[in-house]
Amino acid sequence: MDARTPGSVTKLPARLLAPFASAAMPVSALGIPLTVYLPNYYASHIGISLTAVGLAFSIVRLIDIAFDPAIGVAINATQSRFGRFRPWMAAGAPLLMIAVYMLFMATPGMSVPYLIVTLLVLYAGFSMLTLAHSSWAAALVPEYHQRSRVYGWMQAVGVVAIVVVLAIPVITSKLWHFTIPEGVQAMGWFVIGITPLTVLLCTFVVDEPKQVESPQRISLGDYWTMIARPSLLRVLISDLFLALGPAITAALYIFFFTQYLQFTRNQTTTLLLVYIAAGLIGAPTWALVARRLGKHQTVMLGCVLYGFAQALVFAMPPGNMAVMLPAMFFAGFVVSCFTFLIRAMVADVSDEVRLDIGKDRAALLYGLITATSKVGSTISIPITFSILDAFGFVAKEGVVNTGIALEALVACYVIVPVLTMFVGAGALWGYKLDAVRHDDIRAELAARDALATIEHEAIEGAAGVIDSLAGPAEIMATEDTIDGRRPTGNPAE
Repeated sequence: MDARTPGSVTKLPARLLAPFASAAMPVSALGIPLTVYLPNYYASHIGISLTAVGLAFSIVRLIDIAFDPAIGVAINATQSRFGRFRPWMAAGAPLLMIAVYMLFMATPGMSVPYLIVTLLVLYAGFSMLTLAHSSWAAALVPEYHQRSRVYGWMQAVGVVAIVVVLAIPVITSKLWHFTIPEGVQAMGWFVIGITPLTVLLCTFVVDEPKQVESPQRISLGDYWTMIARPSLLRVLISDLFLALGPAITAALYIFFFTQYLQFTRNQTTTLLLVYIAAGLIGAPTWALVARRLGKHQTVMLGCVLYGFAQALVFAMPPGNMAVMLPAMFFAGFVVSCFTFLIRAMVADVSDEVRLDIGKDRAALLYGLITATSKVGSTISIPITFSILDAFGFVAKEGVVNTGIALEALVACYVIVPVLTMFVGAGALWGYKLDAVRHDDIRAELAARDALATIEHEAIEGAAGVIDSLAGPAEIMATEDTIDGRRPTGNPAE
């Protein structure tokens, strides 16, 4: 049975899925340091003010948001003997490595322009890797539930990378007495080391599926048609708010856990490790839940549970690791459902788009969804850092904040993220592209692709017959020329 028909399941074997998913490690390993450690690092150690750090990150993210749709357009138009996705991953990897070195190895006295330029290079490489890998994942398997499996593997492998990179400061401080800046630099070296290894493993072991449509130029009309599509618009709005909530908590995590909950810096890292490691169990568990409930219903359930998780963390007694560890595990378990299920939903929308307009727009769709995620994480840092600054919060290491400054921190960390997650859940209310609808789309695509294949083979067969009939005449003409004789008679004959 054709792999694209609803009755069949294209199940990628683990021997291919594991090396493919490994390419998610570099960008995943960067996620937490970029949002949790680097803003704090540049404010506390490099000497740039909270407001300036927030402004630098927001400027870069606003510019970077335009990168993603543009890169998506370019990936869609790419046609090479190496495939559509491999060239972009190969180009993004060295950019990422150079920028990580410049960003993580920075020393006190670096300016805001240096931070902005370095972040721009970093996010360019980041976008190339992320969009090419996500689009490739959408093309690997067409089936609704198997896509949850593929993206679940990518998230689980990414969690492993995050756990390792977060463990680095703890291990290096205990074994070699690294300072906090040296621990951050060790994180950077880890990302630099795994990037070429994982990208090469993915691109050499896994084949790209054959592209059904030929690459075509994207018009502005196609672009706005996709944004206005109800299914995509709901996913984009939901993803914006689902990214905003965790981005706020990530930016304020170290401040909240050290200042309000009174944990040490190493304890906050340990708790963060537990929070992230919970995704190793959470991702496959949520994939199973989504198989029964559907992807969007599972995301909505996760949003409700997120509110309970935030309340649980807030209610824990300060400085008590024994009770905070399970609370953080539950919170991390809940959060692990959002990213990979949203990405799997975008893959389904890409099939809907291909059926309607006859063009593969998966890379552009991932450019759009990545842009909305970045909008959420972009506005989180300048807004929250500016609010804390306005209420007199001091980020300098060793300073203990009290009173209204501490209350502002609690409000930003606990209350606002829960509200954003509920908005994200509300955007998916009434979402129509479920497993049944997607099976219908796959059936129509399979029928259309089969017809296109038959027509293509018929055209090739007709061309072969014409060539075979023309062959003897061409041979005779060639022999006459070789003998030095020219054809005589009517040239039209």
